[in-house]
Amino acid sequence: MTTKKTLVITLDDFIFEHYKIKQNIWKKIAKEHKLKLSDTFLMGHYDAHLEKREKLEREYRLIAPYVQEVEARYQNVVSSTLLEPTVKSDHLDKIFKWADRFDLYFITNHRIEQIRNLLEKTKIELDAERIFSTKQVLNAKPEADIYLKLARLRNIKPNTMIILDATLNGVQASHLANAKGLFLAQYMRPDQSIKDFAFAYFNTLDEVDAYLENSF
Repeated sequence: MTTKKTLVITLDDFIFEHYKIKQNIWKKIAKEHKLKLSDTFLMGHYDAHLEKREKLEREYRLIAPYVQEVEARYQNVVSSTLLEPTVKSDHLDKIFKWADRFDLYFITNHRIEQIRNLLEKTKIELDAERIFSTKQVLNAKPEADIYLKLARLRNIKPNTMIILDATLNGVQASHLANAKGLFLAQYMRPDQSIKDFAFAYFNTLDEVDAYLENSF
């Protein structure tokens, strides 16, 4: 009997277009307060622990007063019953395909009840027991807490975990967990920082699929 490898997927932006929602909110905030945000920032470096990024230290001080406002607006949008989530059907198809070969788990940066509501609304059937939220740990990515918690609760060795993410935070957290972090360039091309932390990096979903098919 062959034991399946563990594949962990960051659910939010892999299935739903939440990244674009937050990016648009930041653009509105920038316009309202006459802020100049760099392309690097708008391409996804605004997530948790931004203050630790030395390259963006000056920019973080600039945007720090607005982080809570952006998060509040974002939560209002995501929690709204009027929101019709945009689902990436090709990504969803890959999840169901990979489920035949891998032991799948999912990470979300939302509260568990939020992501469950979104899944119910979009009629996507995923095992709720396999979804873990970064809200359940002390430190969000790029710290490794969420992956180490998953490994501990499911008795998985971290160095056997394959983690698919589309952010620098994600591959940093994978690296710290001693897991195999795969970076998918959904929103940004892999820069040197990503290349330093990722186990492997890809420009398209088909490249990821081929890699998983041939390597694990």
